[in-house]
Amino acid sequence: MNNILFFLSFLISGMTIAQHNPVTFEMSQTDDTIVFHANIETGWHLYAVNLPDPTGGPLPTEIVFEMSENFKLIGDLTESKGHTEIDDAFGIEVTYFENSAYFKQRIEKLSSAKNIEVKGNIYYMVCNDEMCIPLERAFSITIN
Repeated sequence: MNNILFFLSFLISGMTIAQHNPVTFEMSQTDDTIVFHANIETGWHLYAVNLPDPTGGPLPTEIVFEMSENFKLIGDLTESKGHTEIDDAFGIEVTYFENSAYFKQRIEKLSSAKNIEVKGNIYYMVCNDEMCIPLERAFSITIN
């Protein structure tokens, strides 16, 4: 009986960790720019878009847009200033964000329609002192 209880508690705790997402994203539009605001729970970090060695460390944040004939991307995705230091867990220099981060992408509207929908996915990794979690979130925003 104790083995069954142990297994069930292990399974439930594993499911809780798997479903936990310490980052929430809010999207907004300012003129010709889509802004992704990441709110990060205390004790967690979200990694930057451009990491020095993405093959030997954490996964960088990546925002992938579903391309459309209604808009085009202008320039590269930009981000707020993060903290850069040697990460003890990965043994390399990384840039990460605590508490919050902003990612911005300029777009040019190509359609004469009043509103267009911009969709895509955000791929990112968050870590704390005990674990790292790779995550994915779909997004959709209507541009006026």
